[in-house]
Amino acid sequence: EDELITERVLKPGDSKEIKQGARPMTERELRELEKKKSQIEEALDEKLKDMIQIKDANGGSVVRKDAEKKPIVEVEEVVEEVYASATKEEIEAIISSIEDQKAKGNEAFTSGEYAQAILLYTMALDEAARLPDASNVTEKLNTSVVSEPLEQLFPRHLILSNRSACFLKLGHHEKALKDGSDAEILNSAYVKGVFRKGLALHAMGQYREAIDALAKAQKVEPKNKQIKQALQFAEVRLHQEMRKRMER
Repeated sequence: EDELITERVLKPGDSKEIKQGARPMTERELRELEKKKSQIEEALDEKLKDMIQIKDANGGSVVRKDAEKKPIVEVEEVVEEVYASATKEEIEAIISSIEDQKAKGNEAFTSGEYAQAILLYTMALDEAARLPDASNVTEKLNTSVVSEPLEQLFPRHLILSNRSACFLKLGHHEKALKDGSDAEILNSAYVKGVFRKGLALHAMGQYREAIDALAKAQKVEPKNKQIKQALQFAEVRLHQEMRKRMER
């Protein structure tokens, strides 16, 4: 439960997609950026598909009037317009601040300063609330439904899972459960969030629910020894509890 997420950071020169002067990004962020660009390019192709080349009597190209009203724009210009409430630069500045607070939180966690880590992770989440996709995240969390992972400008489930680990260390099991559950709602494929949800349920004596969560985590990572041991321990405690009830 003490493991934190570490990812390789790419810099300008590591990939042609990262221009000089741009902020460093992880391989995951680069994949998401490439995916967004691909989606935008497909959308542009769809909008411009009516632009048909028509030949005049002399063999010259004629552009239809409806196509003349559809100027070709650069992909990066479209990216900046994806979120009308903030510019690309503003979004990058917020994400940079989130990453900074998260990194400081990880350092505090590693040093055993769990209360300080909670504060820093909370500050990171507060920064994330300034991102244009915040309303989508809030709506998703309010549904409390675990479904497909939500596409986010910044993966808040990483921070929630790390903060959940801090709450577990300090014995704040209900808060740990809330953060672990929220992490699962945002990205059910992120095993650490589900794992910490299971640990919190176990600590609260809700062994059956803990087994369900831990079994789900084990399904994602069947070779994870920590998950396997936690699941076995929860099953033993549930069996002991059931036997005590029968003896009464």
